[in-house]
Formats: sequence, C-alpha cells, structure tokens
Amino acid sequence: MSAYSLQTVAVHSLAKVFPEIGPREEDRLSLRSFMANEPFSFQIAYKFRENTTVAATLHAKIQTELPISLFSVDYVPVLQANLPHLNDKYRAGLFPDRLIEKKVNPKVNVVHFPWEGVYIEDDDVHLAAEVDSWRCIWITVNEKRKKLAPGDYTLKVEFFSQKGGAKVGEEEIALQVIGASLPKQKLKCTNWFHCDCLCDVHGVELFSDRFWDIFADYIKKATLNGMNLLLTPCFTPPLDTPIGKERMTVQLVGITLADGEYHFDFSLLEKYIAVAQANGMEYFEHSHLFTQWGAKAAPKIMATVDGKYKRIFGWNTVAWGKKYTEFLHAYIPALLAFLKSKGLDKKFMFHISDEPTPQNSDGYRKAKGAVGDLLDGYLIGDALQHYEMYEQGLAQTPIVATNHVHEFYGRTKHLWAYYTGEQSYDGMSNRMLSCSGERNRMLGIHLYMHEIEGFLHWGYNFYYDVLSQGVSNPTTDVSCYLGSSQGSSFLVYPTLNGCSASMRQKVFYEGINDMRALQLLESYIGKAATKAFVEEYFGKVTFFTHPGTAENLFTFRKLLNEKIEACAKK
Repeated sequence: MSAYSLQTVAVHSLAKVFPEIGPREEDRLSLRSFMANEPFSFQIAYKFRENTTVAATLHAKIQTELPISLFSVDYVPVLQANLPHLNDKYRAGLFPDRLIEKKVNPKVNVVHFPWEGVYIEDDDVHLAAEVDSWRCIWITVNEKRKKLAPGDYTLKVEFFSQKGGAKVGEEEIALQVIGASLPKQKLKCTNWFHCDCLCDVHGVELFSDRFWDIFADYIKKATLNGMNLLLTPCFTPPLDTPIGKERMTVQLVGITLADGEYHFDFSLLEKYIAVAQANGMEYFEHSHLFTQWGAKAAPKIMATVDGKYKRIFGWNTVAWGKKYTEFLHAYIPALLAFLKSKGLDKKFMFHISDEPTPQNSDGYRKAKGAVGDLLDGYLIGDALQHYEMYEQGLAQTPIVATNHVHEFYGRTKHLWAYYTGEQSYDGMSNRMLSCSGERNRMLGIHLYMHEIEGFLHWGYNFYYDVLSQGVSNPTTDVSCYLGSSQGSSFLVYPTLNGCSASMRQKVFYEGINDMRALQLLESYIGKAATKAFVEEYFGKVTFFTHPGTAENLFTFRKLLNEKIEACAKK
C-alpha cells in the first residue's frame, strides 16, 4: 500500500464514480492509445484514507509533454434514477457530471499564518477532498485537437495539501499517441441552442454585451465537443410553445413593412454568425419556418410597421395563407442573397416544421407548398418518425428518431438521426444522467454502421419545463424537464460568466470520434471491410445494439487503433 494519505485510482472516461461507492475494478483505465489529433479523456478518483488528519483541500501539479485541460468533477442530484424504461439500474443520489474547468499548474503562493503556511493557487479554486467521499479530477489530453507527435508519453499528477504543502498522493499514467490522424468530422451535429434560456438563467438582456460574452462561451464549449451546426433564430423558434402563447422574442432578422413592401436588416444575424464562427462553429440552421407538430401556423415574427414594432405573424396566421406566403417569397430570396454575399448559403440548413405526423401531413404538405421552389438546392430537413411521409415526398432530408432508423436505412440517400430522452430503452444510446457512459458513446458506432450524415438533439441549454414553462438551475434540478428527463434537455451547466461542460458531453464526442476512426479505417480498407470488422466484434449492429460493458467498448477501440496503426505503417 502507498505511504501517501490520499488514495488515487486512474479510471476511464465512461466511469461514474459515486461519492459513497468509489471506483470499481472495471472502472480502471485500460484504453491508453488515441490518434494524433484526437482528444482523449480519463479521470483520477481520489479520497483520503481513514483516520487521515491532513487538510481536506488540495492542489494538483501535472507533469507531461502533452497539452491538457483539467477539470474538477462536480456532483448533481438525481432523485429518480431507476426509471421503468431504462436498462441501466442506478440509485438516486449524487451523480458525477458537471466539469469545473481549472487552470493547469497555476502559480502557488504561500500565505503565512502564525501557526502554519497555507498554499494558495492564484485565481483558482482548490480541489476538495474528503475521507468519507470519493471525488474525481477529469483530464482531457489535446482538447483543442492539435496534431501531436506519435509516441509514448507519461502524465504524472501529484497532489499537495493546501495546509503545509506536503505531497499527499500521486498517479502516473502511460499514454500512446498513434501515428495517424482522424479525418475531418463529416457528421453535421446540432444540439438546439436557446437564446431565451440563456437570458433567463443568467439574468441578462438579450443581445447585450454581456449576452454576447456568455453566448461565446456556450458556443466554444459546443464546438470543442463535436457540435458544428447551430440553431439560428432568424425568427423566434416555434418550438415547445403552447398554442396561443409566445416565447421570448429572440428574432435576429430586422423587418420593416412600408408601403406594402418588406425590407430586411441582417446586421444582427451577421453578428450572431460572426461570434459563433469565431468560436469554432461551421454550419447554421434556420429556425423553423412553421409551427411545431403540423405546420398549422406561422412562427411569431416581429416587424416595424408605421414606426411601431409589433407582431405581424403568429398563431393567428394560417401557415399557407396568402399573406405569409407573400412574406416568404420576399424574405427567402433576400436572405439567400445576404448569405451568398458572405459565402454562407451552402452552410445553412432549413426546416419546415418539427416532428410532423401522418395525422397532420396535409398541413405540412401545404406549408411546404408555400415555400415552393425557393429553397431548391439547399438542405431542408425535419425530425420525423414515419417512413410514409418520406415516401410521399414530403421530407427532403429525414431526421429520424433512432428507434425508427431501421425503417429508413437503405431506402433514402441522405439520412439523419435524432433522439430525445424517450429513445433510451432496450439498450439504445442516450445521454441522460442515468444512462451508462458506454451507451452514450456507442452512438458513434451506430451512426457509422447506418451511414448517418447528421445528428440532432433538441436540448443544448433548454432549462425550462415542458412547453417552456418556468426556468430552473440544472446544477440543483437536473430533472427540470418533465420531472424525469435527468439531463435530457441540456448538455452544459450555467456558470457566472458562461457555462461548464459535462461528462456526458465529452463522452458523446468520444462516440463521434469513434465514428471518425472507423471512417479512417474505411479510407484504408474500404467500407465493406470496415463494416465487417465491426460486425465480427459486435454482431449485426442496430440502434438497439448495446456494447455490453465499458471494457467491451474499449477493447473494440483498442483493436480498431491497432488495425489503423498497422494500415498507416504500410
């Protein structure tokens, strides 16, 4: 046994280390290799040994040649963990998820009290440590995706007591960078961003200087973790809105109606795009042109008419009526002209209405008819679950719930996928807090095997309840949506000046990078051979295929890395 008073265990990124349980033997870090431009994450669990009398606060010193990002893993309360439709069986309690970013090796100053010296990190918060509870730090190597030199590396973490500065624990990790690089991410990935949620949870004015600062941080955390497509509220998105009610106006496009003609101001839209691009965003999706679940009405649209700013379209506007059709035929060409002038027109995606069903397909058809051929040649996609709507030619690019992808796969050229908290049974991938890390990460293999071109989720920062009622702080109420979603409606947690990432977010991105690794192997041996390689290990892969255990998934990734390395050396 180590002489140190702090117990430490290196564990993998999929492990959920609960404070009163601690790491299991199967949580220990096994996969240690990654591609030259691939982020790689792991955790170090720690707690003081029984009867330890040292201070319960620490600082960490990390020695390595590798670029790293350091986080303290924070716990959030899950009061209903064991849901009937979930295969993963957890118990209610504190779940690890929120990642509090820390400086790497900040300067440490000694403050001398009469009885002892206290070691204080400059402008940073110390790591908490207890005897009764396990905690973790999270380390991501190469978060910014630089191309690292291949070879073997070591990473050493030393823990020191805040009081007295004594070394209380250490952990040394051996890592391998493979001499091959992942291809550029082909998958378009969006988690819907909600401007009104940002304003409400942070208490800031829409599009104020403070708004833009916070917005930039949210986008940075998104793009660092695989999101490259951003919901853009050209009009206030008609999502999760009760019939006859309104969400906060977040419209980016300025509209003036004078003498029967529409005039458009795209300057605010231009700023939104510029700030997002400065923080890594590549693609944008226009807010839906018609209301959710059937396209019966126009979205809320504000304009200045005779000097008065007012709503000109909304629930009382028939979606395919003459007035709104005339508006669209003025607006869409003007928008496309603006986007073309900025070289952005092919980086935009458009939506008609979210989640139409066969019961309201007639309204969807009429709404699409109101748009006409104005968006021919552009990407138009909507979330749906019924193949007959695609078969009828209603949806150009189907974005299909993962439990229905099998009905579409092989019958459409361009297939996207999405899930909500609902698609989490029978081993399906999801990223709720009470879904295991391996189920979250397995999605990347699902996406590759079904040749999925895009992935959509409705909640990046949705902090309201169902139909946008109320507002909650997810650090204390992770089930703010429907009372049992357990994080389904958000991936990041609000902080004072922005947001903090989550374990679920980073694990989800690991799945995307598994997909990219398979695409890299495909570039060497072809698609058929790559799919055969996957099925030799997992058998026939559907969106219901569960990896079994985290170790089973890591074993597959080790085999994949070895095969890629062998191909790269030829």
